[in-house]
Amino acid sequence: MKSVIINNVIDKHDQTLNVPYNLINDNVLSAYERIEFAEGFFFILVTNGTAVLSDANRNYNVSRNSFIVLTPSIHVVLSDMSCDFSLIILYVEPDYFDTLSVGELVYNQISQYTGNYQVPVFFLEDFQIICLRKTFNLFSEQIGKMHLYPDGAIRHLCSFMLLQIADFLYHKNRNTSVCIKRSTELFRKFKKLLMHNYREHHDIRFYAENLNVSTTYLSRIVKSITNRTVCFHISELLCADARKMLECTNLDVKEIADVLGFSDQSVFGKFFLRKTGVSPLKFRMRKVR
Repeated sequence: MKSVIINNVIDKHDQTLNVPYNLINDNVLSAYERIEFAEGFFFILVTNGTAVLSDANRNYNVSRNSFIVLTPSIHVVLSDMSCDFSLIILYVEPDYFDTLSVGELVYNQISQYTGNYQVPVFFLEDFQIICLRKTFNLFSEQIGKMHLYPDGAIRHLCSFMLLQIADFLYHKNRNTSVCIKRSTELFRKFKKLLMHNYREHHDIRFYAENLNVSTTYLSRIVKSITNRTVCFHISELLCADARKMLECTNLDVKEIADVLGFSDQSVFGKFFLRKTGVSPLKFRMRKVR
């Protein structure tokens, strides 16, 4: 099966344009049967056909008019694509996205999904897809070649696109507030901090101190948004990493324990058994069969 990590496609793009986004059309990806997305803000329009989107927890069937929003904390694979499958992908650099204040409005609409380890997959109406395609088409490489005010043009275009998406998603999530709550903003910052530090820091105190809140307050916010504890969010990332290493690398269990920040192999083994019901070695052997 011919596969590609989408970030590698982005890296091959002409970086001399110095724009914080990439628009990737289907013709660039048509040769691949498996596409992996990770560590970025991706806005994906499915324009035709069907496929399966998979993360560590479940599969999602996507088809024409499906719209997918991926944040840097989401790692998914697109596979089982029909022969007529086509899509458009807009990638925005995470550091740049964080400078866009209206990005919080989109995050507010998808936080109920990301907070519960669900991939935000929506089905849009035809007119919404048409509008988004027109907006995506504005992300031309020519913007980076403007002689005057390219930065301002890009910032306004990104903001317009995010406002458009937030509006569409609000109509899908009628019970979601359009206001940016402090709790939602804090949760987004927690998730971002978590993605960069979960291997080294397994304790809630580190995250609370870096967010300038008490451990009690952080616990309450995370619990209210996701119905899950801070420890659960940390352990989910560690377990997903462990599974991937056991399946896809030749690292022994002790090396994996070291990479994931466990004090020793025994502590890691007990953690993995508690999360999956099997030991790391049994999990690896089960995958080999």
